[in-house]
Amino acid sequence: MADAARDKYAIAREALQALRSDTPKSGALASSVVVGGTPRGEREPLLMSPPLSGVLPQGGFPRGCVVELSSPANLGQGMSVALAACAASQEESVRCGRERAWCTFLDPDQTLFGPALQERGVSLERLLVLRPPRHLLSRVAVQVAAAGIFSVIVVDVSSVPGASPREQHRFESMETWSKVARRLALSLEKTPTTLFLLTRTEAHRPLALPVAMRLELENVDPDRLVVRIAKEKFGRVASPRQIAWTRPGMVARTQELTGAR
Repeated sequence: MADAARDKYAIAREALQALRSDTPKSGALASSVVVGGTPRGEREPLLMSPPLSGVLPQGGFPRGCVVELSSPANLGQGMSVALAACAASQEESVRCGRERAWCTFLDPDQTLFGPALQERGVSLERLLVLRPPRHLLSRVAVQVAAAGIFSVIVVDVSSVPGASPREQHRFESMETWSKVARRLALSLEKTPTTLFLLTRTEAHRPLALPVAMRLELENVDPDRLVVRIAKEKFGRVASPRQIAWTRPGMVARTQELTGAR
């Protein structure tokens, strides 16, 4: 088992090195992340589409920061919200005349499903999926954040029920991830990258994670989602609000058809 874990970790490291080798030496990265660049003024947020934009400060997620998406049993659509952010980032880069942005998803339980990603508008050609074992997840997350390559990083911190053996849950300690989140934030503060941590609402946490934003998500029915901004670095917290939420692509398509009438 130890040899297999080392092999998976080596594969992840080689994938990052391969991406670095494809990056122009001028520092203009494929994901438009400038390593070590200093932001000029306040960063523009990673803008999202309605209806999610209507409940977020400035209509999007902060850049150069860690964002926590927390839901009961990690089943409150945190993954779909993070994937919507990946799609938004990739669309934005193309719209601005740059190469399509790179995103990465750290998926230790192998829960991603390719067709579902495409339905959410994520370009699979620019999505790196890493599957480190849970005991190496935090270490790989720090390396990925320090690489300065990705526009959006998603880390699946908490297993969904039945996705991993019960004994693996000890690696989901929020006390451990509190320290990891600080390291991630330091790695990201001078980049336009947004990193999402997918967590369980019910996980024991002595202190809140040191993140720039914490969203609490909960499904009320298959087509609606309750979103609460529980923490925000400028204090812009908000009470729970319900939004329509099926598949982001389906919501956007419905709006296009409605506007065309």
